[in-house]
Amino acid sequence: MSFDRSNEVSRDGFSSAYGRFYTTRGSIMRVDGPSLRRMFLPKLTPEGQRQLRDRRDFVRGQLQHYGVPFDEQNFSGKGTALLKKALQEGKCDAVPEHILTLQGQLLREWLETRRPDDTPAPPEWVMEAYFLGGDGQPDHTRTTTVVEVPFELSSEYRSGQMREAADEIAGLHCETGRGPKTQTVFMGWNRAAVIAAAKGHAAKEKKKLQAEAKKLKAQEKEKEKSRATKRAKTDTDDAQTQKKDKKSRTTAQKAKTSPVGTYTVKCESIESEWPDAAEDLSLDIHEADEPGIFEVCFDFGILEGVMIMSREKAVLEQYCSQADQDYEDSEDEYTMDEDSVDERPIAGTKRKASSSQQARGSKKSKTGGSQDNTFHLKLRCRETGEGQIYHQAEDGTIKFKGASFASFAGEASLPCVGRGVRFTARKVSDGPCSQQNKWSDYSEEEYERARVSRWH
Repeated sequence: MSFDRSNEVSRDGFSSAYGRFYTTRGSIMRVDGPSLRRMFLPKLTPEGQRQLRDRRDFVRGQLQHYGVPFDEQNFSGKGTALLKKALQEGKCDAVPEHILTLQGQLLREWLETRRPDDTPAPPEWVMEAYFLGGDGQPDHTRTTTVVEVPFELSSEYRSGQMREAADEIAGLHCETGRGPKTQTVFMGWNRAAVIAAAKGHAAKEKKKLQAEAKKLKAQEKEKEKSRATKRAKTDTDDAQTQKKDKKSRTTAQKAKTSPVGTYTVKCESIESEWPDAAEDLSLDIHEADEPGIFEVCFDFGILEGVMIMSREKAVLEQYCSQADQDYEDSEDEYTMDEDSVDERPIAGTKRKASSSQQARGSKKSKTGGSQDNTFHLKLRCRETGEGQIYHQAEDGTIKFKGASFASFAGEASLPCVGRGVRFTARKVSDGPCSQQNKWSDYSEEEYERARVSRWH
């Protein structure tokens, strides 16, 4: 069995990564004694043959896990006879204490190599590494200090799982401290020490953040200078592009102005709170198959998702409602007959026009000069950190300046950011990037799928 060994920790012939404990040679994980007996005694079974065939070092690995010494000169073939002898003598009935201790040490060392922005380790890994012995019972000798596991301030599910796991271990104390950046779960055998660590977390984290801010001040100045240069170059390029486009138009009657295209976005609310994530905000406006409707794929750094926009609010409401209904119908059809999966309609693609829409005619809405260039919008999105989907549609507006659709000012409610968040955009290309996301990708059904699969 092969693993990603790029960040493993190794010692004394064993390695650990992602909760796995295996031999450094061959990446062999331990098989429990009863299973080994079933596979190799009284005779070799098909399951045992498969293990020997798929893992060249299987026997060496199992003997190493159970601390059974052997001479390579006595090792013949795949080592079946040697393993049978060890099983018959009861040498694989229990794992030596020093190997169980090493397993816990390597797991702790691997957990300590993880960066603060990594997804927190599952609770069972933390309990095994710091608080449980090899027999799965509470072990006060594993660690005598307070263990802290940080989570994002908005985290409820993962931090709750960690607290529940700690509560199940007899004698283990658990407290949560909230700082300016993280909430941290503190665990340990000494109740007073755990409480003190949780109470001091906010001040300790604030001091740490201030030190980091001071250290990075010079770097931030350089970044801002680079961003300013980039914006100036973009403005110059945009001006040249617009000049070339204007010159290339043959007549005013042939000019086709449209919001369709790629836009660079600026949002002070995002730039002030998440400066590192606000350098390349963008959105792509696509013309939908239904007249008067535009689909917008946006990337706002901390959020990514889809907007639907239209000049007419009633048309917008009807389109989004119909898209949701189409998706629910397609899910029902898929459940009833998986063989017809290729025939399912896809929300956000071509749909038959309703009677009211047919009555308005089949021509696409004009987007030129004399019309009001204010569009109503609805949006759904996903938070790019933990991947949480916000399926409840939020409202907003976009107002283009002039008939050229070269720039606009927008206002919308953005999850994690706030209500009435303002942003501006400038068109950099009349051709949008290929549309990758759909309105249905952020539905309540997708939210439930993501929530259920988060820990499975």
